[in-house]
Amino acid sequence: MRIRISSYLLKLIIFTLVIGAFPVLILGWYSYHYSSQSVLQQIEERNSQVLRQSQLRVEQTLKMIDFSTTQLLGLPTVTNAIATKLGIQDMEMIHELYKNLSSIQTFELGIKDVYLFSLEQDWLITNSGMDAYSQPGLKEKLRPFAGMPNGSVWISGNSASIQGADGMVELNHAVINIKKWPINSSRPRGMIAVVLSSQQLNDLIANEPGMGSVFILDEDGRAISHSNPSLLDKDLSAEAYIAAIRDKKDTAGVFNGIADGSKASISYRKSAYNGWTYVSVVPTQAVTRQATAIGRTSILISLCVLAATVLTALVGSRRMYSPVRHIYRSLLPDKEQRPRKDEFIAISDRIQGILSDQTKLQFELAGQQQQLAEFLVRKMMLGEARSQGIQERLMDYGYGYTSQWTVMRVLLVQVDRLDSSRFTEKDRDLLLFAISNIALEVVPEGERLPPIVIRESVVILTGTSTQSEEAFKESVYAKAAEVQASVKRYLELQTSIGISRSCTAWPEVARGYEEGENALKYRARLGEEVILFIEDVQPASRKEIVYPNKIADELCEAIKAHDSGRAEERLSLVMNALASEESDHQEYQMSLVRLLMDLIRLLQDAGISHHLLRAGEDSLFEELLGMHSPGDIEAWFGKVIVSPAIGLLKERQETQFNSISEEVKQLIVEAFDTDLTLEKCSARLNYHPQYISRVFRQETGTSFTDYLAQYRLTVAKRWLKDTDLTITEIAMKLKYNNPANFIRYFRKMEGITPGQYRTNLVE
Repeated sequence: MRIRISSYLLKLIIFTLVIGAFPVLILGWYSYHYSSQSVLQQIEERNSQVLRQSQLRVEQTLKMIDFSTTQLLGLPTVTNAIATKLGIQDMEMIHELYKNLSSIQTFELGIKDVYLFSLEQDWLITNSGMDAYSQPGLKEKLRPFAGMPNGSVWISGNSASIQGADGMVELNHAVINIKKWPINSSRPRGMIAVVLSSQQLNDLIANEPGMGSVFILDEDGRAISHSNPSLLDKDLSAEAYIAAIRDKKDTAGVFNGIADGSKASISYRKSAYNGWTYVSVVPTQAVTRQATAIGRTSILISLCVLAATVLTALVGSRRMYSPVRHIYRSLLPDKEQRPRKDEFIAISDRIQGILSDQTKLQFELAGQQQQLAEFLVRKMMLGEARSQGIQERLMDYGYGYTSQWTVMRVLLVQVDRLDSSRFTEKDRDLLLFAISNIALEVVPEGERLPPIVIRESVVILTGTSTQSEEAFKESVYAKAAEVQASVKRYLELQTSIGISRSCTAWPEVARGYEEGENALKYRARLGEEVILFIEDVQPASRKEIVYPNKIADELCEAIKAHDSGRAEERLSLVMNALASEESDHQEYQMSLVRLLMDLIRLLQDAGISHHLLRAGEDSLFEELLGMHSPGDIEAWFGKVIVSPAIGLLKERQETQFNSISEEVKQLIVEAFDTDLTLEKCSARLNYHPQYISRVFRQETGTSFTDYLAQYRLTVAKRWLKDTDLTITEIAMKLKYNNPANFIRYFRKMEGITPGQYRTNLVE
C-alpha cells in the first residue's frame, strides 16, 4: 500500500536530515580524500624506489661487463695477438683467444656475443670463430667507432651502425659495449665489442604485476628494454610524456601524465653513466585501486551513520507532527482527497480546485483532439496503426471529410541545407515546426490531415474525392510548389519535396511515406530545391546500370601520372556518366562507393593508407553517402580524394626514387671490383632493370654504366698514386677485358695514358 506523507511532515523530516547528514557527508569526504592522497604518495614513493633499484642492477651489470672487457684487453695474449697478423700457423694463439673471449661470456652477465677486432692487422675474431669466414662485413661496420672520442661507449643495437650487412649477426633488440685499445688513444690499435641481449635487461628490471611497466630508453628515445616486445627498438620520443621527461632538467622525478591514452603516474631516472633514461609508467587505475577500497569503506560507514540519522529523523518528526495530523484528518476524512501540501492551506486549495476542475477538463479535451489526430497520422505513416477503426477515429477527432477521399498522396518536405543560411542545426526543430504551420495555411483544411514532423521531414497527407488521377497529381504539384515558395519567402530556406504514388486505402499510407523518402534521395543526382514524384524518378522497369570502367581507369591513370588537369577532366566525365544512367538511388550510391573504392585501392597498391586523406571524425563513406547535390559530390571527390591522392603518390615516388639511386651507388662502392651489372643490381634490390636504369638516370643525370666507369676511373687514379700496382694489375682488378681497353678509356677521359699520369705524379 502506498504511504502518503504530508507536506508539513516532509518539511520536518528534510530539515532534520539536513542538520544530521551534512556533517556526516563532510567528514566522510574528508576522510576519503586524506587517506587516498596518502596512499597515492606511498605508491609513488615505492615506484620511484623500485625504479632506482632497477637502475642500480642494470648499471652494476653493465659496469661488470665494462670491467671484464678492460681486464680482457689487458691480457698479454690479447695485446700480443692484436699486433700479430693471425694465420693458420697461429692456431694456438687463436684458440687461446677463443678461450679468453668465452671466459667473459658468463650466465650472470648475459653476454650474447664478443668481437675482438685488430685495426692494426685487419682481422676480427669472435667467441665462435674467425669473422673472416662467418661475417665478412662486420669489420667495416666496426671500424668507424675507432674515431669515437670516448674510450668506451654503450649503444643500442637498433641505433648502431654495425647492423644490416649480409651474413652478419642480427643486433636488433640488443645493447653493445664498444671499447678501444689502447683505451684513450686517438688512433687505437684494436677494439672489442660485447653484445648484451635485451632479454637480460628485462630480467634485471623489476616489473610488478598490476603495477604498470618499467622500461629503458637510449639517448635517441628508443626502447632498449620493454616488457612489451612489440615496442622494442621503437622511437617513443613522440609520446607526450617521453618528451616531457627529456625536457626536464632534473635527473629523477615523478609526475602525472597521459600514457597509452589513459592517465598514469610516471617516474623517471636519467643515468649519468651512459645517458640512458629509466622510466616507470603506472596507470592511475592501478595506483588508485587501494584508495578506491578505502573510499568504499568510507562510503559504507557514512551510509550506516546516515541511515541511523534518517531513522532518528523519521521517528522524531512523526512524534512532533502528531498533533497536526489529528486536526488535518478531521477536516479531510477522505484519504484520496488529501493533497501533499501544507495542512494549513490544504482546505483552501481543495475548495478552489473543485471550482476550477470542470473548466480545465473542458479546455483539455478540446485541445487534445488536434494532438490525437497528429498521433494517429504518425502511426499510419510508420505502419503501426490498425486499418480497422482509422476512419471512425478520424471522425471523432473532427476529420470526417476524409471518408469521401478516393485517392491520397504523401508529401515529405525537407530542408536542403542550413550551412548557407542564417540558421544552424540547433534551429532545425523550430524550422520544421514553422514549415508545418506554413503547410497548414497553404493546403486547404478539407484536402489534408494535420502535418506532422518525423525525423527531419514535415509529412503532409493530402487527398481528394472529385479529381481524376492526372488532375490530382497536378493539384498536388501546385500545392507543393506553393509550400516550397512560401518557405523560401518567409524563412529564406531552400527545400525539396518528395511525393509518393497514389494511395486508395489507409493501410497504403505507410508505403506512401517510404516512397516519399525514397524520392528525396534522388537529390544526389538531380540537385536541390526540387519537387520529385516517385513514379518520375523511380520507374517501375529498370535496366542494369553500366559502370564507366574505361573512364574510371583513365582517372586512375591520370592520378598515377600526377596530371591534375586530366584527372579533373576524367572525374567530371565519370560523374556525368553515372548521373546519366537510369537507375535508382541505391544503385547510384553503389556506383559512387565503387569509384571511391577504386581510388582507395590505388593508394593501397602504392603502400599509402587511405586514412592520410582526411583527419575528420566521419569516415569517407559516411561523408559521401550523406551528400545530396551532384556538384557537391564531384567537388568532394576532387578536394578530398583526387588532389590529396596525387600529392601523396608524388611524394611517395620522389622518396622511392632517391632511395633506389642511393642503394645503387652503395652497391657500386662495395662491388666496383666485381663483374657488377645493372641486372645484378636489380636482383639485389628486387626491381626491374629498366626501372632502375630510368630512376638512376633521373636522379643522377647519368647512366648506370657511365657512373660505374667514372667510379672505377677514380679508383684507378687513386691506385696509380698510392700503390705500386702495375697498369695490367689495375685493369684486371677493375674487370677490364684487357689492359688496352683500360688504357684507351683512361686516355679518352684524362687526355693521357695511365703511365703518363703516374709519371706526372712522380715529377
